[in-house]
Amino acid sequence: MDSNDVMKQLQANKGALLQLMNSPDGKRLVQLINQQAGSGNLKRAAGAAAKGDTTDISRIIQDLVRTPEGAQVVERINRTMEQ
Repeated sequence: MDSNDVMKQLQANKGALLQLMNSPDGKRLVQLINQQAGSGNLKRAAGAAAKGDTTDISRIIQDLVRTPEGAQVVERINRTMEQ
């Protein structure tokens, strides 16, 4: 499962998204994204994703998974989403 698959699954299941965002890995993911992209860029990307355009948020996540910690957090989230 790649980051696009996770995004699609989260869009389809709002409960899973809320659960993820309240988890330690979800909170750390948001921190890392804010550090990397800046909160303004994240808010714009999240707003676009809520309207169905996941281009920017996918790019931000793809950049994040190129970092060691980002890759670890996303991998743990992927494993959780597959369960």
